[in-house]
Amino acid sequence: MLLDAFSTGNSPLHTLDPRVKLLAYLPVTILTALSDDLRQASVALAGGIVLAGIAGFYTRLLLKRLAVVNVFLIFLWLTLPFSVSGEPLWHIGTLALSKNGVSLCLLITIKANAIALFTVSLPGTSTIASLSHAMLHLRVPKKLVTMFYFFYRYIGVIANEYENMLRMLHARGFRPDTSMHTVRIYAYFTGMLFIKSYERSERVYNALLMRGFNGQIPLLAHFTLRRQDLVFTWCMGGFVLIITLL
Repeated sequence: MLLDAFSTGNSPLHTLDPRVKLLAYLPVTILTALSDDLRQASVALAGGIVLAGIAGFYTRLLLKRLAVVNVFLIFLWLTLPFSVSGEPLWHIGTLALSKNGVSLCLLITIKANAIALFTVSLPGTSTIASLSHAMLHLRVPKKLVTMFYFFYRYIGVIANEYENMLRMLHARGFRPDTSMHTVRIYAYFTGMLFIKSYERSERVYNALLMRGFNGQIPLLAHFTLRRQDLVFTWCMGGFVLIITLL
């Protein structure tokens, strides 16, 4: 599935303890998100590039994921440089391209790409099942972990239902346009998708109850810290320290 498209592999990151990866992922992404300094963000981006290289992710799939992130940033570049006050760099009629606006856009772009690379390289190199077990070991509330796992497990089912309903619409000659008829059809379509999702969730829940499910995921596997996990922890701790000192 798309949520764990990067989880298969034999790189050093793939073989790490998922608990270590989660504990390394949280502080480095929080620091990157809260940073307002280009040096910090640039170092974070460099670290994300290195981690992606260690995981062997320089493929077309990674470029597609980064392209999705940067498509949204295009709209930011089209508006923010002209709406933030500051020293003007260029005038286009009555609009002024400000230096502060460009710097802010650059900072946001670097941070967004750095966090995307961290997400792919750290939790992305573990399966959803192992991440769920790791979160339980880290004392994350069990209900949140259960919701996280079932979201992953059934989001593909809902996506397939959506595609089937869309094919049915096209088979009946529906072609979207800007009329109220199209808006009405999409409203009915969304409502039916919610209803089908709810009915599917009831069937799944009843099937789980028949199999003795009590609302919690049992821990059938336990993790063991190895030397490479400790080395990675120290390296990521040093990296976080460098970002903090900057």
